[in-house]
Amino acid sequence: MKTALKNKTICIEKLLFDLPGKISLKLEDGRIYIVPLKYFPELQRLPVEKRKKYTIVDDRTILFSFSDSIYHLEDFIGLENKWRQR
Repeated sequence: MKTALKNKTICIEKLLFDLPGKISLKLEDGRIYIVPLKYFPELQRLPVEKRKKYTIVDDRTILFSFSDSIYHLEDFIGLENKWRQR
């Protein structure tokens, strides 16, 4: 199920951990958001191999197998208050 943010469909395709200290979100439209892991301390503490164990739910929510936190696309693009409004 695709959802819209400001009249645009935004869906996470995959996560990348190829840059040290960063998490990259590749979106289905080709854009990539690169965010420092320091903003996500629980993920930063996980080894890279454990970070790679994730599931994308509803195109915009990320669940990590080795973390109890739930992350939303908006958390990574600076709109963390917006996901509650959906």
